[in-house]
Amino acid sequence: MKLSLVAFLAVVALSLFLSFYNLPYGPPLTPPSPQFPLGTYVNGKNMINVNAVAVLNTLIFGGMVGVIEVSAALAYGFVSATSGRRRTVMVRFLDAFNSIPRLPFLFALALFYGSPEGAFLRSNFFLTALIVALTGWFNYARQVSEKLYFSYSPLLTKIPGGVSLYLLIFQYLPTLKGMGVKFFLPAVIDGISTYTAMGVIAGVGDPNFPTLTTLLNASRLFTYWWLFLVPALFRAIVIVLLYVISDEVSKRYA
Repeated sequence: MKLSLVAFLAVVALSLFLSFYNLPYGPPLTPPSPQFPLGTYVNGKNMINVNAVAVLNTLIFGGMVGVIEVSAALAYGFVSATSGRRRTVMVRFLDAFNSIPRLPFLFALALFYGSPEGAFLRSNFFLTALIVALTGWFNYARQVSEKLYFSYSPLLTKIPGGVSLYLLIFQYLPTLKGMGVKFFLPAVIDGISTYTAMGVIAGVGDPNFPTLTTLLNASRLFTYWWLFLVPALFRAIVIVLLYVISDEVSKRYA
């Protein structure tokens, strides 16, 4: 995990630095060369800088989705686990939401808040992150509910006179913290992967906040291989590092 974490932090640090330090521009759509190792973009900007900004925006998007999904899952799971009858009803809602095909539902929502521009669908970066998060936390909430209820209900039912909310929070807090850490990176990956699917399939994106998905979308208009291959490679590196770190974290909080 140490090696993958160091590699991930190095990618973030380098992307942050190159998002502020601009390398020399060149003629638009210049192929990779010793002067421009990754080529140039449609506006002549060095593809190193373009991908650095895209990596950061991609991680910001995933981070927002991760925070919202985990927060919603922990809150809902906690409330549902405080009562057996309440849990039965609330878990049924989670099962109902989980049965909805997510991507078609997201595409339908994007048509309402997005604005078509040719082959693309311009959609607000932050609003899209919110909608992706609000459609992706149900499975985590179910796991939180089951973990809390079956771990603590036998103990809590033995306490006479019921249990105060403060005692419940105090009792559940260590488990909630561990599950929050365990689910955060998978939720980040879920946000990035879902946004990529929305972008590649339906052209969803926000030009004001270019991500690796935005670059993949734009590459469809051209036949220049570096416009597609370079962001695809960076996306693969980021996702693989997140998966490796997430797997190690999950083992620690299993």
